[in-house]
Amino acid sequence: MLAWRLAVVASLIAVVAFGEEAEVEADAEKELAATEDNSTQVYRPPNTEGLHWVETFDGDAMSRWVNSAKEKYNGKFNVEKRRKEGLIGDVALLVTEPAKTYGISTSMPALKGAKEVPFIIQFEVQFQDGLQCGGSYVKLFDRKGAKAEDFADDTPYVIMFGPDRCGGTDKVHFILQHQNPKTLKWEEKHLTETPRAPNDMLSHTYGLIINPDNTFEVQIDGKKQASGDLLKSLSPPINPPKDIDDPADSKPSDWVDEAKMDDPESSKPEDWDEEEPHSIPDPAATMPTGWREDVTAGKVADPSAHIPGDWDEEEDGEWEAPTVDNPDCAVGCGKWNPPTITNPKYKGKWNAPKIDNPAYKGVWGPKQIANPDFFEDQTPCILPQIDSIGIDIWTMQGGILFDNFVIATDAKKVESFTEETFKIRRNIEELQQPKPSSSNTIMDTLTTYWIPIAVTAALLLITTIWCCFCRGEAEPPARPVPKKKRRDESPKPSEEKDPGEESEEKEEEKKEDKKED
Repeated sequence: MLAWRLAVVASLIAVVAFGEEAEVEADAEKELAATEDNSTQVYRPPNTEGLHWVETFDGDAMSRWVNSAKEKYNGKFNVEKRRKEGLIGDVALLVTEPAKTYGISTSMPALKGAKEVPFIIQFEVQFQDGLQCGGSYVKLFDRKGAKAEDFADDTPYVIMFGPDRCGGTDKVHFILQHQNPKTLKWEEKHLTETPRAPNDMLSHTYGLIINPDNTFEVQIDGKKQASGDLLKSLSPPINPPKDIDDPADSKPSDWVDEAKMDDPESSKPEDWDEEEPHSIPDPAATMPTGWREDVTAGKVADPSAHIPGDWDEEEDGEWEAPTVDNPDCAVGCGKWNPPTITNPKYKGKWNAPKIDNPAYKGVWGPKQIANPDFFEDQTPCILPQIDSIGIDIWTMQGGILFDNFVIATDAKKVESFTEETFKIRRNIEELQQPKPSSSNTIMDTLTTYWIPIAVTAALLLITTIWCCFCRGEAEPPARPVPKKKRRDESPKPSEEKDPGEESEEKEEEKKEDKKED
């Protein structure tokens, strides 16, 4: 028995020892995996050669960007690192506080549209606190000599582009402002079939490419999410209609626009009675047996109820017995009315049948005249001058980051820039995402702790075999010790024993006590 206990203790010690070793190894593996998953890199400024304008917010970025001085903009941007860095040392433009309005802008070398090259705008956005209600779009515009601090929501822009989410709105805007060369008025042209913004807290790029053939693409993370033609896919259209309704024209007083009329030769039949009701009492119905028309009350006072003995009319008011169904109304009581049926004589109001109206002239419409504001722009892809970019947003969430703005005319250069910035950080962000735990699975447990499990099983098996072989040499079990009576318990007459038997029992008890000692 002692050997078995020692074997079990040894097994437990082995389990603990090897378990601790395995836990140390598992922790080391977890630390290594965490290091690999969070394989951050030191930020290195990307190559910007061949790009028209780039903003990575390196250096003294707030000397290049100017917050709007307008009273409505109560939120102030700042340049800061990300809460969880992927590229160590990289910074971005931060929306610092929730539930505020933000306005900021910066200038760039002027860019005029050209027929032979595309126009590309791309930037990164990260919602560190998510985005339930707010915007993160940008505006491209020509400052036309205005001060940077005067940038506001009413500043005319050429392109508004980027994500926006609140209530029923969840889209990536693309709005093109187009000027009528005759009236000089600007009009917004909206992309109607807009993609949705990703709903997570990772970094994403938003890109717009306007090609020389008027086609365009809206990209998210470099992948096309929407596309179309500037001349066909925007609302209202770029070009107005050639003809419009004549505002001076009105419908003539004798114009007949009813295609049908009552047949003048028809008349109401003589037997047509418009007074007949739709429903009438059923003449075949009879009052049910037991119906009491002389009884009108469906409820009566409960005759078995009595005023409580403690009822005080001065304090409790006049006592009224509860009501019960009137037994005289078991079938029904009160005035009996027969059920109604559809009147077979009913025909309703008579109307003359309709015939074609010989005076019908058709649906009237005003005359069409030439649109005095008509113009035709076959190359809206050639954008007007742009020399500034601004952010004019209201948001209920803080922690929004803007980074790596690019304006270019070479898609390959933009791709190379993206590889050096967004792609590297995005790969790290995905590695930094929490991995689902699988440590509770049986297979993972066996794989992690197979050494202590194997040692424990072997020790238990050896101990069991050893105990089985040694069991034959074990001492026979001791005789049970007779139960002693209490001192105050005297034997019953039938239990009295011979003095000789009593002395033999005492001798046996002494021997047993010596063996136990």
